[in-house]
Amino acid sequence: MKSYTIKMSLLGLAIIGAIACNKRLNVLDENNPTSESYFKTAAELQNGVNAVYSILRSGNMIAREWYTLHDMRGGEYNAGGEQLEAPRKELLVSPTPAATNSVITSIWTGCYHMINRANVVLAKAPDVTDNPGLRDRIVGEAKFLRGWAYFELVSQWGDVPVYTEPVTSPTQFQGKTPAADIYTLIINDLTEAAAALPSEYGASDNGRATSGAATALLGRVQIQKGDYGAAKTALLNLVGQYSLVDNYQWNFDGDVANDDGTAAFGGHEFNDESIFEVVFVDRGDGSFNWGYNGEGSTSALANARTQDWGKTWGNTIPSNRLLDEYEANDPRYKFTIWEEGDLILTGSSSQSPVALTAADINTTTSVKNGVTKKRFFRKYNIYEWVNSGNHYGGLNQRLLRYADVLLMLAECEAEVGTPGQAAIYINQVRARPSVNMPPVAPATKEAALRAVMHERWVELAAEEINNIDILRWRKKGYFPSIMTDPKPGQVDMLPIPANEISANPALQ
Repeated sequence: MKSYTIKMSLLGLAIIGAIACNKRLNVLDENNPTSESYFKTAAELQNGVNAVYSILRSGNMIAREWYTLHDMRGGEYNAGGEQLEAPRKELLVSPTPAATNSVITSIWTGCYHMINRANVVLAKAPDVTDNPGLRDRIVGEAKFLRGWAYFELVSQWGDVPVYTEPVTSPTQFQGKTPAADIYTLIINDLTEAAAALPSEYGASDNGRATSGAATALLGRVQIQKGDYGAAKTALLNLVGQYSLVDNYQWNFDGDVANDDGTAAFGGHEFNDESIFEVVFVDRGDGSFNWGYNGEGSTSALANARTQDWGKTWGNTIPSNRLLDEYEANDPRYKFTIWEEGDLILTGSSSQSPVALTAADINTTTSVKNGVTKKRFFRKYNIYEWVNSGNHYGGLNQRLLRYADVLLMLAECEAEVGTPGQAAIYINQVRARPSVNMPPVAPATKEAALRAVMHERWVELAAEEINNIDILRWRKKGYFPSIMTDPKPGQVDMLPIPANEISANPALQ
């Protein structure tokens, strides 16, 4: 069931939005409530945390630029042709992208907007006393969201400015904080969030962070930090709490509407494998929030992915490197990628399936094991239900799911030299009924690491995880000793945006 609770209240957004940008402060309409007069009740505090979710879901973040950054920096994508816009192409092909890149700037801006809004909630929470239970849960949500945003920053930029209080003055600029200290802040936030948050919600609150989400993200952070023991301790708490769904594709379907707005498909969102999802809604009217802030009670709540990476715009295609990683007969290949000759509309209740032709796919070709065809990503796309050339998506983005947890546990075991235990976790993922691939049996640490790396490529393809995996494995020296580096020469850390450098005297 799709939750609409996290459609943001205009009142809460107007108040918290007034202090969202540290460059434009104290611009308040005296006829409306201010941050000083608001946030007196738990309900008002909830509007504040809703405003953090609104930025998470915005075009600056998950709805467009976030997947662009991770996909272009990972090894799973190639350009679909000359139509790929210059900032995205630069991230894809340039080892050292410029500080003026607009995608880099969008993610930086979105993360700090999330952080400042979370800081407002955390600063106001101690004075809220009317509903302590709800207040404490909201504090947990704010810490989860702030931890997520800081992890995006530290994993992609390294040392960055840290703000833990609301910015209320144009002179509150901060210089860089060492990455090690940022990781400490993130770990503290996520640990406290896991303790404060419930394990589940009623359907009306689907999309809010849970204790499981905080714990799973904590495990991911610890692995990226290199603390495999702490990661394993965290992730083991999730074993038995979640389970793999039988049908692999249930992790990537969801709310789809026809072009007339009628429902085309309901989907399997918030299933037993899902740990944290960002909610999107397909209204069927071709709308997208090009304001990029995700705000407004009537604004579009769709994402641009089905357009950007679909067959009509055709901005990207699967890389040959990804295509060749799939084993023969691995069903996840067809679950993840469409190619000439495949049937679309197989899930439609109103249209008959049709076979894709080369003319249908506005991309260049790719090569898999010597076979040249036009291909594009099926995962998180809508052509199983709707064949529309201009259709923004309502499929929820699964930021954390249980298969990833199992493969992170496998990596922890491989790292400490217990390949047999690593294989147990890997084989759970491979044994999913709709996948049913033969078990692996690595005998050495190196073989176990190679098995983990392979499985993460094919299981989690096009889920915006490959980028951080590559950064971690490159740092460990696993390229080329275990696997060929898919992005040789690429800088690990992004440049701080040029406009931030010019505006922040502490960074000059």
